[in-house]
Amino acid sequence: MRKRWFIGLSSGSSFQGVHAALVEASHVGLDARLRLLHSLHRPYPAELRELLWRFSTTQPPEPRQMALVHRVLGEWYTGAIFQLVEQAQAPLHDVMCIGFPGQMIRHDPEGRHPTTLTLGMPEVVAEKTGITTICQFRARDIVVGGTGYPMIALIDNLILGQSHADRLLVHLGGWAHALLLPGEEPPRRMTGFQAVPCGILLDGILRQLTGGKEPFDAWGKHGVQGRCIEPLLERWLQHPVLQARPPRALSIEDFGENFITQGITYAKSQDRSLHDVLCTATHFVAQGLAQAVRKFLPGAMPSVILSGGGVRNGFLLRLLEQAFAPLPLEKLDDHGWPAESRQAVGYAGLAMLTLDGIPGNVPSVTGGSGTRLLGTLTPGSTGNWSRCLGWMAQQMAPFRAAA
Repeated sequence: MRKRWFIGLSSGSSFQGVHAALVEASHVGLDARLRLLHSLHRPYPAELRELLWRFSTTQPPEPRQMALVHRVLGEWYTGAIFQLVEQAQAPLHDVMCIGFPGQMIRHDPEGRHPTTLTLGMPEVVAEKTGITTICQFRARDIVVGGTGYPMIALIDNLILGQSHADRLLVHLGGWAHALLLPGEEPPRRMTGFQAVPCGILLDGILRQLTGGKEPFDAWGKHGVQGRCIEPLLERWLQHPVLQARPPRALSIEDFGENFITQGITYAKSQDRSLHDVLCTATHFVAQGLAQAVRKFLPGAMPSVILSGGGVRNGFLLRLLEQAFAPLPLEKLDDHGWPAESRQAVGYAGLAMLTLDGIPGNVPSVTGGSGTRLLGTLTPGSTGNWSRCLGWMAQQMAPFRAAA
């Protein structure tokens, strides 16, 4: 079977920038074999990063400003795509489809009318690249009662391959996700959830510590300078939202500016520094994650596989080693996939599943009432769109014949 190329994009809840991945797929659907051809990270400029942070943590911006950022992000993602194929020396017209989740701004899967909101115009991406673009993957899962997280579980299972033993995949992004990948085929016991805030909390505190000059705690160099405030750590670990059973998705309303401000206020009342608050938050991520895994995913697992930007934080990794002992920690890199490209690869894979007519959500992970085809399609050029339509018609032919 002729191999197909897909591009996946990802911009996490920490608002650092966009990851892009060029992925080659052989075979179809859940039998596909994926290979990463190239990946990159394109950081947001400071002004855009600041705007996105305000959009998600304060009162909603005025519509004109949000509409402008919606367009600007579309342009920024498009630039990342052109940069990706240029570095890979790959012809863009050979790409079949782009998986484009957009930049998450609001996500509220609870309540009477669950909602999710992302920015970044897919029309810009499709128009300027000529490649059919699939976006809004989480929305369909939310509509059927799911949390929309973790969204790329099926692709995680594909890239890590079959195993006779259960594995735990932990993603250290804006939020820390835990995903159990069972050692069975098909993986009926797949379970996952958002465990604790991660980058969204650590980066928020660092903004206060450095006056916004540093977007994240590179290598944990600031957190390691502090001392853990034990009473504050215990208070955070007892947060009522963290006691809820999976499936669950956490909210920035619970762990955003107000949460950070309360922690800083308490630290100052105890004559403790912002370094101490950041140190405490790093302990909170490690211990909260380990506690959630032991409480909600009990059982023997041979190892923990780490992905996401948090793998660069050496202080956090050291605390995770202590929290998960005696389980060994591995990085996704050890399995042939760059840890920071996991999400981008995942959305390339979800775009592939949609074109192949395969539902992309996993109800045992998200809590949705059923499986669904995911995403909204924005056609590319006439030639590319015809290619996608022809492929989809070919995949549906057996179902039409059976009907």
